[in-house]
Amino acid sequence: MTATPKYPIKMIAIDLDDTLIRDDTTVSDYTLQTIKKAQDKGIHIMIATGRMYATASPYGRMLGLGDIPMMLFGGGLIQTLESKKILYSHPIPQSDAAQVLAMAKEKGWMMQSYIDDVLRVATYNHWVADYERITHSHAVVCGDAFYTPQGAPDKLLSCDEHEELLRRAEEIEAAMPGKFDIMCSKPTFLEIVPKGISKGVCLQRLCDIYGITTDNVMSFGNGMNDLPMLVEAGFGVAVANAVPEVREKVDYVTASNNEDGVAKAIEKFVL
Repeated sequence: MTATPKYPIKMIAIDLDDTLIRDDTTVSDYTLQTIKKAQDKGIHIMIATGRMYATASPYGRMLGLGDIPMMLFGGGLIQTLESKKILYSHPIPQSDAAQVLAMAKEKGWMMQSYIDDVLRVATYNHWVADYERITHSHAVVCGDAFYTPQGAPDKLLSCDEHEELLRRAEEIEAAMPGKFDIMCSKPTFLEIVPKGISKGVCLQRLCDIYGITTDNVMSFGNGMNDLPMLVEAGFGVAVANAVPEVREKVDYVTASNNEDGVAKAIEKFVL
């Protein structure tokens, strides 16, 4: 593993769930203060999450860093925290979403859609309840109308046991080859986004906007959906609770999300 960043750090990109956020859904004062010190040094801070604006923005405001950019839906949308300005957007085409949702209805898959920052489901069940609890979100139950999307979703997400989700991903890819990037952000969360959308691609777009290179980025993550960003950044850092595939490919492994891993790495390499 690389001992130190090879290039000056000008931007820090931080995943939320299981990276910045502790298991009890809080962020420590020490971590908040450390991130603020990095911003005070002139370093751009950005959130990089699979969440929607409604559930990511409270953590953005908790950081108290102003109108920072947030990479949402795993890279499908870049939106600023306070002004809500959209810097980039690449949703799933409505016709493609309708085909996936038709499969979900036929096969009885639990599915969620995100259209205009609204989380929609067909029916309410324990998977939806767990998702609401974890993300502090609110799902709108639409009944059968859910399966006819009224717009282009930023993301589709399916919840189930891990092995079932892997089978589900194979079925979607077989039915609609090359249309999506599909991966598990958690063992029970299957994320479906347009082909070519990732946190890594989105990081490059954000660097272009800010006039820096990805070599000058320190990124933090824990899951497979974070890996493209961790690899793209000049210095990728995994928290200790990251999945093994991620820990093996980053430049540095810091302490866990429950042990202020993000703050400790920033303090070590940036401050």
